[in-house]
Amino acid sequence: MLKILASWKKLLSLQGLARALRRRGVYLLLLALVFGGSYYLVTNDAVFKKSAVETFTPGGQVALPGEAPAPKEIPAGSTTVPPELQGQMGVHAAPATTAEGDQSRDLPDLALPVTGKLTKGYGFSYAPAFGDYRFHSGVDIEAPAGSEVRAAAAGVVRQVEHSDAWRYRLTVDLDNGYQLVYAHLNSIKVAKGDKIQAGAVLGELGEPGTAEAGTPPHLHLELLKNGSALDPVSALQ
Repeated sequence: MLKILASWKKLLSLQGLARALRRRGVYLLLLALVFGGSYYLVTNDAVFKKSAVETFTPGGQVALPGEAPAPKEIPAGSTTVPPELQGQMGVHAAPATTAEGDQSRDLPDLALPVTGKLTKGYGFSYAPAFGDYRFHSGVDIEAPAGSEVRAAAAGVVRQVEHSDAWRYRLTVDLDNGYQLVYAHLNSIKVAKGDKIQAGAVLGELGEPGTAEAGTPPHLHLELLKNGSALDPVSALQ
């Protein structure tokens, strides 16, 4: 009888151990499934593979870092936009502005004031310094800092300014109401009232001012007719 009882106790203890092992096995299996599923989601879900910095455009498309987002409204600085270009959204380059009839008849002949490449044209464009679209009233000619900036045409130095926005900025009067504006110079070799010839050294190029920060060194060149901005490209030789 005692042997039978001992056998039953042994059997019951073995069954209890088996049940405990089965319960623990279920728990371990559940834990393995939870951790495995979490790992799969983190490593495979496209949400976790996106860039840390993104800009969403109005159409729902994503602009990658470094790309200019599409404009959402009328660009800032629109008060400086010529009347015929008011209200444009800035996704296209502006056409050359006409001034007092056919401007091509009396446009000054302009030489390239610095050896470099044209990187930004006249019209609406993205401004990294402000993070929006603005009217760009001139052209940018990229060149290394320290490059000599020469007069694109003969004239008289009307104004010399210095600011954080434009560094040295020179305004030169030409004939027939035209003016040239040179900006982002680090140093100058002329003064207000000086008469200069085409090719004369005006100064040296520096780093861009705050108005065009976030761009490589370049000369900002504007062509004005009676105070209205024109596209300088049509006059550059």
